[in-house]
Amino acid sequence: MEAWLEPTLRFVQYALLLGLFGWAAFRVIGLRAADWLPARSGAIANIAAALAPVVSAGLMLLSIAAMMGQPLAALEWSTIEAMALGTGMGWAFSVRTAFLIAAVAALLAARASWRLPIAAACFGAALMTLGWSGHAAATEGALGSLHRISNGVHLLAAGLWLGAIGWFLHLSINAHREPGHISAPPLLTIMHRFAPLGVALVTIVAASGLLNAQLIFGLENSPVTLTTTYGLLLAVKIGAVAAMLAFGARNARLSRQMVSANVAADPTEDAASAEDIEPIEAAALPALRRSLTMELSLALVVIGLVAVFGMLSPMMMT
Repeated sequence: MEAWLEPTLRFVQYALLLGLFGWAAFRVIGLRAADWLPARSGAIANIAAALAPVVSAGLMLLSIAAMMGQPLAALEWSTIEAMALGTGMGWAFSVRTAFLIAAVAALLAARASWRLPIAAACFGAALMTLGWSGHAAATEGALGSLHRISNGVHLLAAGLWLGAIGWFLHLSINAHREPGHISAPPLLTIMHRFAPLGVALVTIVAASGLLNAQLIFGLENSPVTLTTTYGLLLAVKIGAVAAMLAFGARNARLSRQMVSANVAADPTEDAASAEDIEPIEAAALPALRRSLTMELSLALVVIGLVAVFGMLSPMMMT
């Protein structure tokens, strides 16, 4: 059971930290002009934020048990304390937990105008600590520092991308269910304006991913790496990200078409054209929701793959 528990908790931890950072950061960065959105964080976000340090602690205990070659129930407090205070993995856990608790406190206690910015900063810092262990931590010296920074930037860009997808899907569903509360035109305008930031995020994810691959196994060793389980899962991850890009391009095209239709439907120029926008939105909004759902599903697949191959060696076992 514990063999499957560790990758499962790794998946949950990555999903929570990426999702929480992306949710808070994109609300601050990408939706700052959306004054029609509530400023409060919401019960689901608060529950996820409270769950994050618990999952991190559970994964820490499982990692210690695996390193000691003991079942989880056999761990002693002295062993846990020594590993938590005397190893890089333990320090990463301690710092991560501190930032996660600070984020929860910010969501519950900070002033409304500062609540999400403080939480986003704390979630981002906690997310970056994931690179303090694993493959990024195995690189030593100046290259090790570069690797950890690159890994952190990779995670932050991916988290903000994930947050944008999640927000757009959430808002597009609400625009369908509650058209009187959230209308389509402001949402489509926000999505259209996201395009330059989206391109920048994809570029950062790709560049930092290539740098991480070079520092982990060397790009010149890709043919050999692809013969390992690590390499195969990495190739599947790259394919899933490519599919996400295809859906993202489709989302951008759909939102651009609908924004153009809204502009053409300006009643000051053509009173009859205002009616023409309704069939366009009626056809395009469901397609947009389906596309965003597929993009988010692929993102979860990517997170699952990272949770698994992050535990594997990229080298051939002899």
